[in-house]
Amino acid sequence: MICRVAFALSILLGSTQLSFADEEYGIIGGSITYSESVFSTKSTPKFSATPNLFYSDPKGFIDGSLVNWQLLPYVGLSGNWRFAEVSDSIVDLPNGIQDRDGNGELGITVGTVGARLTYLHDVTSEHNGYEVQLHLGRTLETWTQPFTITPYLEVDYRDKKLSNHLYGISNTESSSSGLKAFDAGSTFVYQAGLIGLYEFTPNWIGISKMELIHHDTSSPLIQRDIGWSLEIGLTYRFAGL
Repeated sequence: MICRVAFALSILLGSTQLSFADEEYGIIGGSITYSESVFSTKSTPKFSATPNLFYSDPKGFIDGSLVNWQLLPYVGLSGNWRFAEVSDSIVDLPNGIQDRDGNGELGITVGTVGARLTYLHDVTSEHNGYEVQLHLGRTLETWTQPFTITPYLEVDYRDKKLSNHLYGISNTESSSSGLKAFDAGSTFVYQAGLIGLYEFTPNWIGISKMELIHHDTSSPLIQRDIGWSLEIGLTYRFAGL
């Protein structure tokens, strides 16, 4: 784990020129999402609504549920609300599997909004675990000026406590669901995606997103190797006009 973090830091510190928030920019809105979760027992994708929030300036950024306040150059204090991933309210879980509640987290971020390494630790005593996120992304211009694309890659390391909270199966759940009891070790999660923004007007920005995700665990809760989602929506630009 130490070697992997050191390697991630070398990538990060060599890539901070990819994106730096020299100017204020912010959008808020919503999308219609068509997706298939790795946890869902259903073989058909489902529709849902997804909020969109992004803000950045030289003092920090907000990227979805992650908030970062820049304390020093390239070093910030971060807070995050981890929304539930394993819950019957968002996916179709096997019968007998209990919901895994979300939790609040605090930590630090090294880097920029587009090239960052973030450490987040549970501060709500839900599982007392932590996650380390390596996120790399860059916004690119296209053949038409109003349209930009942002490819991104994220690798998350989840310690044993967080992993067991999400992927573990207790003896009680095993008896109720028929799934084999499982005690999870530390895991990695791999995400890759593409975000498209189209400026209809200076205020109104269309948004589209495609994402693939893989959880590197042998937990019986995982129903398929790759989860995916497609989004399309509209956002309002409230900063950076």
